[in-house]
Amino acid sequence: MDTSSEKEAAIALLQKYKDGLCTPEEAARIREWYESFKDLSDSLDAGEVQFAADEAAHQTLVKLFGENNIRQPDAKKARFVYYLSRIAACVAVGCTIFFMVGKIKKAQPTVITYTKYSTRKGERKEIQLSDGSVVTLNAASTIQIASDFGVKKRDVLLSGEAFFQVSKDKTRPFIIQTGKIYTRVVGTSFNINAYTDENFVSVAVATGTVQVEKKDTVGKILIGKNLTHNHLLTYDLKKDTYRQTLADAEMWSAWKTNKLVFNQASITQIARILERTYDISIKLTGKPRQPGLYTVTFDNYPLEKLLPLLADLSGITYQLKKQQLTMNIQNCR
Repeated sequence: MDTSSEKEAAIALLQKYKDGLCTPEEAARIREWYESFKDLSDSLDAGEVQFAADEAAHQTLVKLFGENNIRQPDAKKARFVYYLSRIAACVAVGCTIFFMVGKIKKAQPTVITYTKYSTRKGERKEIQLSDGSVVTLNAASTIQIASDFGVKKRDVLLSGEAFFQVSKDKTRPFIIQTGKIYTRVVGTSFNINAYTDENFVSVAVATGTVQVEKKDTVGKILIGKNLTHNHLLTYDLKKDTYRQTLADAEMWSAWKTNKLVFNQASITQIARILERTYDISIKLTGKPRQPGLYTVTFDNYPLEKLLPLLADLSGITYQLKKQQLTMNIQNCR
């Protein structure tokens, strides 16, 4: 075998190994060659490095093709073979780097990070995502967008309440995680209420089709399949139960237009919503003689106008000082 063909054969064989096309015998020879570099010392001086580079080039060819196939050059070819050895050494170093980088990449799994968007009490925010989807955050809510969003799927984490308008993409599902509840869609609009101080998670579908799953010890369990327009799924966090009903989806997302819609809500639930909406602190006093549930809509009312109406409806008395509201609920009816 002449030196030119040795060079070409060495490069071709290393390329085959890189592409995963080597026979078991060829792969074994290259692995043996690769392992031999682990024994090189880091304490070589300049002359030793020169010698080691020449020796590495020669040993690379020997290991790849065998001692009997490597001819010693005569004096006229000495310079040519010298440069060929340099080329072989470069090929060896380049492939060593390739193998090492490959091992590092395989050893280090991709770390998923999240970009966080939050709203304060009394604040709402609209967020445009990279896929064209739009998320409207209600007050005191947080959404986190995964760093690999849009690669194979579109994952987000939600705490609080948001209305989603998801761009259609059947190849990359859009998945919203709210605790152990996962809402999966490919292109639709819907409202999710998942405040941590509430005992439920609700999903109200405005358009399209939605699927809801619950994470369990054995995996994910489907609890809402093919939910469509005006379907509402409510999951009870305390009882670990869920139910599907028909509901007005616009009512569940009326907060986007500054409407407060209460449907069979207790006075404590109303108080929590008022705190988030108006950025106030509410203290409840007294024990209600007969706890009631209230259905009422307040259309873009300032707090000072809303409170007298709520008092007439429920029987509460109240005192408002700056951002502190005290509500006596003893006479609730």
